[in-house]
Amino acid sequence: MKDFNMKNDVLYENLVMAIREKYPERGKLTNMLADLLMIEKEAVYRRLRGDVPFTIFEIAAIANKLDISLDHIIGCSLKKSRPFQMKMVNFLHPREEDYRMLEHFLDGLRYLRDDPNSEVGDALNILPQSIVLGYRNIYRFYLFKWMYQCGDPVPVKYSEITPPDRLLMINHEIVMEVRQAANAYHIIDNMTFRYLVNDIKYFASIYLITDEEIELLKRELHKFLDDMEVLAARGCWEEGKNVHFFVSSINFETSYSYVETRNSHVTMLKSFTLNDATSCDEEIFQRMKKWLQSLIRTSTLISKSGEKDRIMFFEQQRKIVDTL
Repeated sequence: MKDFNMKNDVLYENLVMAIREKYPERGKLTNMLADLLMIEKEAVYRRLRGDVPFTIFEIAAIANKLDISLDHIIGCSLKKSRPFQMKMVNFLHPREEDYRMLEHFLDGLRYLRDDPNSEVGDALNILPQSIVLGYRNIYRFYLFKWMYQCGDPVPVKYSEITPPDRLLMINHEIVMEVRQAANAYHIIDNMTFRYLVNDIKYFASIYLITDEEIELLKRELHKFLDDMEVLAARGCWEEGKNVHFFVSSINFETSYSYVETRNSHVTMLKSFTLNDATSCDEEIFQRMKKWLQSLIRTSTLISKSGEKDRIMFFEQQRKIVDTL
């Protein structure tokens, strides 16, 4: 019975911790729970202290409202189990719940700007999403590829991909918020541009992308490379926050990233081109960050002081793009 009570205590602590991660500010959290559960604030305080347990119906309502994975809550008490939650956002025909997931992620990024020690880091085999979201045609290609992989059995053409205005607005805000991190570390697979160019060539070979659209993508990829080279040479965003670029000597099976603020530690694994599997588990976060730090030691710096390697890298990527 003692062990059972201890397990229940751990699960309850995990639940309260997950709630506080979503709403770090106590006043807002109390008001939200009081409105959601239709109870007095004092009753909320008693539940958060553990004096009175949440009912199963209250837990379900909270999990639904805050997008908390109950699998994650249970898994946190298992030493060898670290669950991720797949964010199955429909990017081309998003519904309100899809927008809510994106806006919730955006809200988490807003804490980057007020934290002098905030960080974002990633190891990528696609172009950095926090940058590429600002390039309409390249982003449309990633949407097109996502639709080809996850959409209807009948493939759509690149020309048919039109991202909604609300999605583009959220993307713009994500780009601006990521730039507020005190430090950003981007480790790029040395084959990233080759992967992208090969994908474009393949879809052209099955007549889903026209020659004119290839030229459009080619011009924008050159613009992307020009802008990225300037950014890498400067070593910081226009806002003054540091950005570091590295080229990995090893290839990645997918893309990995983390966001670190004083309020939360989030780890993400990219799947299906654009979707993310996310985790707020501290052990996963620390392992991911340690792995990325080890990658940096075996990668080539191309930002700020790495001038010779930077020039060589961007010349090589332009030649790859020119094969389109």
